[in-house]
Amino acid sequence: MSGPTFNFCGHDVIIHEQLADCGVGATIWDSSIILSRFMEQTELELEDKSVLELGAGTGLVSIVASLLGAKVTTTDCGETLPCARGNVPRNTELRAKHEPVVRRLEWGTTDLDDFGPKYDYIMGSDIIYKEETFQDLYKTIMHLAGAETVLYLAGRIRFSVDEDFLDTLKHDFYLSCVYEDTDREVYIYRGEKLRNS
Repeated sequence: MSGPTFNFCGHDVIIHEQLADCGVGATIWDSSIILSRFMEQTELELEDKSVLELGAGTGLVSIVASLLGAKVTTTDCGETLPCARGNVPRNTELRAKHEPVVRRLEWGTTDLDDFGPKYDYIMGSDIIYKEETFQDLYKTIMHLAGAETVLYLAGRIRFSVDEDFLDTLKHDFYLSCVYEDTDREVYIYRGEKLRNS
């Protein structure tokens, strides 16, 4: 079984997509590639930091964060999780400083007290796309983010409701666009928790 191959941190990363078995989350979206390159090419200090990836899909962002030395928790819903469960260990074993953990997290139903302590970074790529999940996604982020947590969200902002979600986050985070790929219409937003949140 083979899939698209990328080079990150001096390693070949082979991603197996499982669209037939695991739905649309189990394919590689541009935003996950762009966020992964951003992490690799900027001076994002991930070594020995705790990173939570929400809606990991294929697990590419988690893989790259692991290769950069982070302590990674990879999460997604039950339907999509098998894709990350295959890709993450296969691409990080004997390469990563810390063994990543792959866990099920259903926004709105998973007991979030089982996660933590609060993470240094929370990341997500292309997770702002279904309006019916926005409230649960927001609650999940708020529960798992501590005062010092930095949020990175990458994706296309397709509809006005997507912008509304970002506006809601701005009540609790100082949110700024730190990267944009105008050709692919992908944006990376960085959020820092506001002190009164």
